[in-house]
Amino acid sequence: MYSKIIKRMGARILFPLLFYSRSYYLSKPFYSGLGSVLMFHRVCPESSRPRIRGNAGLEVTPEYLENTIKFLRKNNYEIISLSRVAKILNDNYKKKKFAVLTFDDGYIDNYVHAYPIFKKHRVPFSIYVTTNFPDGNGILWWYILEDLILKEARIEFQLNGLEYQYSCASLLQKEWAYQQIHGLILNGPSNDLNQRILQVFKNYDIDFLKKTSQLALTWEQIREMSADPLIEIGAHTINHHVLSKLTDFAVQKEMEGSRDKIESEINQKVEHFSYPFGTRKEVGQREFRIAKKCGFKTSTTTTIANIFKEHKDLLEQLPRIPVNQKRDNGKINYLNLWLNGTLPCIINKFKKIL
Repeated sequence: MYSKIIKRMGARILFPLLFYSRSYYLSKPFYSGLGSVLMFHRVCPESSRPRIRGNAGLEVTPEYLENTIKFLRKNNYEIISLSRVAKILNDNYKKKKFAVLTFDDGYIDNYVHAYPIFKKHRVPFSIYVTTNFPDGNGILWWYILEDLILKEARIEFQLNGLEYQYSCASLLQKEWAYQQIHGLILNGPSNDLNQRILQVFKNYDIDFLKKTSQLALTWEQIREMSADPLIEIGAHTINHHVLSKLTDFAVQKEMEGSRDKIESEINQKVEHFSYPFGTRKEVGQREFRIAKKCGFKTSTTTTIANIFKEHKDLLEQLPRIPVNQKRDNGKINYLNLWLNGTLPCIINKFKKIL
C-alpha cells in the first residue's frame, strides 16, 4: 500500500518534469514504435462519491475518452482495428503511426457511454468479453469488495483457518484494507477462487450476482455492437481467472470456451484474445503458446510498451498502453509520455521488446 502511495507521489513529480522538459521528443524516434494498443476498462460519468483508487483508475469519463480520440487525430495517429494491426505487422506495411482502442471485461458502460462516442467519430474499437459476466454467473468481486469497504468501519473474516481484521475508519485505511484483501482473494489457487470469495464475505449480506447485473454487458447489447463494422468483439476467458494458476487443459478451456460462446451468440468469428490481469505475474510463455494454438490472430497483455516490427513474430503477446485518467491527473497531453515511449522506456529499463 505505502509503495503505491510513494509511486503516486513520484508520478505527480516525474510526469510534469518529463512532459514540460519535452523528453518525449527524445524517446519518440526509438521507443514509439509503429503504434500503440491502448487499454481501457470502463467509461463512467464523473462522480463525487468516495472511491477506492485501484478501481477508480480503471475508469475514464466520456469527455476524457472523446479527448483521447481528438488527441490521437491531432497527433496524426490512424485509429485502426486489431485485425488491421495483425495485417500491418504481417505485411510489413506502415503508412503512419496507428492506435487501437481496446476495452477489457465487458462493462455495460462500454455500450451506454463509449459506443455513442465511437459512432459519433466513426472510430473502430474492440471489447474483450469475459463470458460469465453476460451469462450472469461471474462475480465482479473487486467492485463488491470496494462497496463493502467504503460502507463498513471494520472488516472481519476467516480465510483458510486464519482470522483477519481490518480497520476501515479513514479513506487511507480503506485503501490499505482493499489492497490487502484484494491480494488475499486473487493470489490463491484459481480453482479455489469462489471459495475464498465466499469466506471473505461470509459475515456480510452480499448479493453477489446483483453487481454483475448492474455492471456487465448483456448478450443483446453485445450482439447489437458486433453487428457494427466499427466493433470487434474479442475473448477474455470464461471466468476471468489468473491463467498461470491453472493447468494447461484448464487454460485452453478458458480461452476456447469464451471464444466459442461469443461466436455462438454473435454469429461471427472471434479472432482476438486478451489475458485477464495480463502482467508477467499472471501470463508467460505457456499461456502465449496455448493462445497461439487456439488460433487467435492477436492476443494482448497488460505489459506496458508500444508495438514494434518485431512483434510480427509475437502476435500472441502484444503489449498495451493503459489509459488512466487519474494517474495522469486528467491531463490528456501526458499521453505523449506513453505513446512516444518515454515512460515505457523507463519502466522497461530501455528494452523495446519484453
